[in-house]
Amino acid sequence: MKIAVVEDSLPVRRLLVKRAEHEAGVTVVAQASSEDEAVAAVMASRPAVVLLDLHLAPGSGLSVLSRLRRLQFTGQVFVLSATDRGSIAAQCVALGANAFYDKAFDFEQLLLDLRDLAHRTAAQLGLMFHDVAHRAVANG
Repeated sequence: MKIAVVEDSLPVRRLLVKRAEHEAGVTVVAQASSEDEAVAAVMASRPAVVLLDLHLAPGSGLSVLSRLRRLQFTGQVFVLSATDRGSIAAQCVALGANAFYDKAFDFEQLLLDLRDLAHRTAAQLGLMFHDVAHRAVANG
């Protein structure tokens, strides 16, 4: 499963990339630290999941989220932020986020959710491959 990591803090971005790529079936295909860079990288690489920080330099994760959805990006967007959940999570969901994770408390849950999604994606691809192969054999 291809993912993109959008985070302006280089140490945090490196940690996210390292931990995400440790998960079986997960490959980081794009990284970005600013709003414009993020939109361009995501649209060029078309990952299944974007890990998106809200505070970017320059720009904002909310703007990235809004722009991606306006550009018809259909992948999942997982917002990861130190911003208080109560003040921003509902706004993220309204703009099209699939999930919101608090950096201080939900990091391990984010990794578990990525692992689960990667396994489900791999299983779906396996079923699709099986169906195609079965049809090819049946059709001779």
